[in-house]
Amino acid sequence: MSSLAPSAAANALATTQLDEHPRTLGWAATAALAMGGSNQSLFLMTALFAGQGDIPGQGSAAVLLLGLGLLLGWAAAPGWTELVLMYPKRVGGIAATCAEAFRPYNPVLANLTGVCYWWGWIPTCGLTAIFSAAAIHEWYLPNVPVTAIACSLVLAFAFVNLCGVKWAGRLAIPIAAASALLALVSALAPVLAGTVDWKQASDFHLTVPFSGWFGELTAFMAGLYLIGFAAPAFEAAACHVGETVDPSKNVPRAMLAAGGMASIYFIALPVVWLGVLGPEQLGKDLMLVLGPTFAPLFGSFAKAAAIWFMMLNMFHGTLQPLAGAARTMSQLAEDGLLPRILQNRSRTDAPWVATTLTAGMAILFLLMGDPVWLLAAANFTYLIGICLPNVAVWLLRRNHPDAPRPYRAPRGMIAAGLIAAAVWSISAVLGFQQFGMKTVLIGVLFAYSGSALYAWRRFSDRRRAGLPGIARTLHIKLTGAMLLVLAFDGAGLSACSDESPQPAERAGQRARRYLRCGRNLEHQRRVGSAGHHRARDDSDVGSGDRNGERRDEEPLQRVACARTRGPRCRARQSGRGAGAGAREG
Repeated sequence: MSSLAPSAAANALATTQLDEHPRTLGWAATAALAMGGSNQSLFLMTALFAGQGDIPGQGSAAVLLLGLGLLLGWAAAPGWTELVLMYPKRVGGIAATCAEAFRPYNPVLANLTGVCYWWGWIPTCGLTAIFSAAAIHEWYLPNVPVTAIACSLVLAFAFVNLCGVKWAGRLAIPIAAASALLALVSALAPVLAGTVDWKQASDFHLTVPFSGWFGELTAFMAGLYLIGFAAPAFEAAACHVGETVDPSKNVPRAMLAAGGMASIYFIALPVVWLGVLGPEQLGKDLMLVLGPTFAPLFGSFAKAAAIWFMMLNMFHGTLQPLAGAARTMSQLAEDGLLPRILQNRSRTDAPWVATTLTAGMAILFLLMGDPVWLLAAANFTYLIGICLPNVAVWLLRRNHPDAPRPYRAPRGMIAAGLIAAAVWSISAVLGFQQFGMKTVLIGVLFAYSGSALYAWRRFSDRRRAGLPGIARTLHIKLTGAMLLVLAFDGAGLSACSDESPQPAERAGQRARRYLRCGRNLEHQRRVGSAGHHRARDDSDVGSGDRNGERRDEEPLQRVACARTRGPRCRARQSGRGAGAGAREG
């Protein structure tokens, strides 16, 4: 137990003596930065309506699923607000404030929550940059490749974040104002102009992968699972508690504003667009089909308004992960759960290592094209990152009921958050498999990648304390033995799954090995008894040896024949048996 004391002391020090961050954000800037989560329905809608490749969509029933996903996010929001305000010096959002709740059980849970949350935001950064770059390429820079423009956008927003969160907030406010204004126009203009087909807007059909009630349940859960990646993302307003002025007042306001904008993007806009455009158009590129929703106000400029609406919203999706998710990694490093290098900050209080890592991974995903299966794999980690904070809120209420809480959620909302977490978990179990085994394996790999980083941090902490890097505990020994057995099993399975001979060929090979072994044994027996055979006649020795060799080979041949099960071999075996009996007689 003494070997764990330095690490525990370091973790306790990290949680009780956190550095104070400059408080430069008001509720408007915090909500503006959170717009990158409130508007995530825009880049998921095409996949939900039409699917991609072998992955089917959900059809017009996606509108209902979007609304249900947002309701689950609203149910969990009061508990999230209570959780982040209990630790007003922290940054990184709901996933970075679970350390104290999970510390009595296992700190790896806090590491798992934060790293999963970070992975969930990475594809958003790259995918939104691709959408913005496609519009810029189409209208302004046709000679510049889309990939180059997208990478430049990620690097540009990363530079803004490295200048400090104050400048990121100042950039986000005008973009958010223009995005919100255009969203209201797209929602209200068709209604006031009477161009909405309300019968079509209320006609919902679910596309199923196979017939039957289980096919419908699987399609429903797959859509809800994918929406879980976007609908609760307005929680990004909680990522800057330690950098917000008067957080006990401004953070709840920012959460309310972000949740209100999410209601427009997840409920109002999908219903109106379904009534104006129909489900087939919503399965296409939204930049090219949203023009009719702006036409009542902008007329011939409706198509340009639709393109700028999408571009501005995509800018938010690129900016937010670099500002919020990067701080999650930095906060985990300050808590002793990730390598120390990730907690390094610049003179502007920007976590420059974590921001650079986030931008680099976003560019890598961007170069891969951010396919739907990759989004589904990242969504698996994101659901872990938002489900475990609901459990953390409940644990803190049970274990520390008298702890100071600037905001106290109603007790019923704590239970509602647990129910939301249960629904997201069920959707992951039933819907995850629809995206293929590759998605499942990559999602699990993402989820547990933080364990390796946590092991690295524990190793370095023990070396700093003058202890061996790896403690010789029973837990380590049993885990190592289990991993070694799994490695041997995997090696054996991979060897068996390679190109191997057919069963009959393998039987023949075994039979030949048996015969060779029999001959070797007979030779050794002859050599060992050579002194006893010298007095015998050479002809008797030769005949005895041949008879003995024949008698030893016959059982082995019978074994080989029985394994190959050939009729010719069985006939040969019976003939030899009859001949041997005649000779003995």
